[in-house]
Amino acid sequence: MIAFYLLFSLLTFTLDNGSVHLTVQHIQSPKGSINIGVFNSEDSFLEAGKEIQTHSIPVDDTKDISVSFPSLPYGTYSIAIYHDVNNNGKLDTNLFGIPKEPYGFSNNARSKWGAPKYEIARFDLKEAKMETSIKVKKWSDQ
Repeated sequence: MIAFYLLFSLLTFTLDNGSVHLTVQHIQSPKGSINIGVFNSEDSFLEAGKEIQTHSIPVDDTKDISVSFPSLPYGTYSIAIYHDVNNNGKLDTNLFGIPKEPYGFSNNARSKWGAPKYEIARFDLKEAKMETSIKVKKWSDQ
């Protein structure tokens, strides 16, 4: 009987989680790294250190990079990425706060003035496997 409950608990836990497979597209330079943050609320969106998962992937000479985020509980998320071309660990900006390095958001969300709102970049994970992509762009590409 105990084994049944343990198995049921394990199946329930597994069924409430999914994975997101992300492809980062249009990488413009074969150097540096792609830094990715997954956020699960509007309050944490784009707040350093409040990501629920992060990845930093070295860039080689490919144009696209793929990464998976396994075992995410079903729910609402957003993803923000930037191409840290000079590998200094931050998104470089000019005096006005405009990014000098390529960046992107889930749903390829854009905004004329600053980062997009969470509502534009959010997506719902409600299946075992989800595929998505983000195109990195420079501010001047808007």
